Amino acid sequence: MPGLPNELTDQIIQELHSEHKSLKNCALVCQSWVVAAQRNLFTKLNVHERNVTEIVDHLSSGSPRIADYVQHLYIFLWGNLRVRANRMAVSEARPLLPHLLSQLSHFTNLKQLELDGCRVFHDKQWDVSWTDPLVAACPSLSHLNIQHITFQDIPDLVDLVSSFQTLKQLTAGELDVASASHEYSNEPQEPYEGSKVPPPLISKIQYASGHHFSSGTGPFLRWLAGGTLPLRTLDLCLDAEVGDVNAGVELIQSAGRNLEHLSLEFSDQWHLWEGFDLAANTSLRSLVLKSVDDFDSEIVEFLQSLTGPLEYLTLGRMDQIESDERRSLIEVLMSPAFASLTRVNLYTLFVGSEGLADEIANEHPEFLKRGIAFIESTP
Repeated sequence: MPGLPNELTDQIIQELHSEHKSLKNCALVCQSWVVAAQRNLFTKLNVHERNVTEIVDHLSSGSPRIADYVQHLYIFLWGNLRVRANRMAVSEARPLLPHLLSQLSHFTNLKQLELDGCRVFHDKQWDVSWTDPLVAACPSLSHLNIQHITFQDIPDLVDLVSSFQTLKQLTAGELDVASASHEYSNEPQEPYEGSKVPPPLISKIQYASGHHFSSGTGPFLRWLAGGTLPLRTLDLCLDAEVGDVNAGVELIQSAGRNLEHLSLEFSDQWHLWEGFDLAANTSLRSLVLKSVDDFDSEIVEFLQSLTGPLEYLTLGRMDQIESDERRSLIEVLMSPAFASLTRVNLYTLFVGSEGLADEIANEHPEFLKRGIAFIESTP
């Protein structure tokens, strides 16, 4: 019987990209469906302690077919033991990356690499001997994600990131520096003084300060800020306890007029960001402040420092600031300086969103009548 055109079959199977069980079944229907099903099934490949041997054996075979389909490779450096961690498993864990290094060159279409140390292995460190063969195997990587990894010192982290010169997006979170002080984690760390420069194409950085067994990586953020990067998007969750706040502020300011999207959260009881404004970010179109109480009474002044044609604004924890400050904030958003706004999301934390909506409707009915403000409880 005549079959479906290949283009139609590919389109149907592509719609199932997130349904792994269905994709597996499609691969068993007939020979003509195998390639389309496997291409979608193996777009992302997770490597952990339970499958690493099988994957290495496949890659070592004469024709490692699935490697051509992988665009997103996620490697748990010492295994994925977050859920079932126990002392014996952690103490006996062996690094998985060395087993893969000689086979990584088979992933010819790799675009995104994630290296996850898993927070239960906070006492295990990145081995600098892994860096060069890893970079050699992934010469055209566009997105690097490093999570829950301990580096001996800042140069080891810089060497890893700087070696991927084609990077366009960098994601980093819960990193630690073993040589930094852990007794007083907010103590200033030694700055990076080497010659390595950040990858010149990075336009998006997502960074979250470490909280568990972490010293923070402020010198690494300052190294990024010192580069000439075309930064358009920054998503930063900064913790003063580990000394990252001021370094993150420098990174925002270094982006200058290139910056279009900023998402920001501080955990800073000392207000180390005093004097921070967005006057230099003249192209900013989207701003997310996850906790307006991070700025206390200075939230209004901070928003007034904006000079770009802001279109989208999100403010979280609106119920955590005083009524007078909230009133002043709404008045600022109604001013001609914010006439470019097309959507405003206001979130509450503990209080129901109806109460805040009623308060704003009573005091500033014209603000809600614009039809751009949406008030909800934090999901």
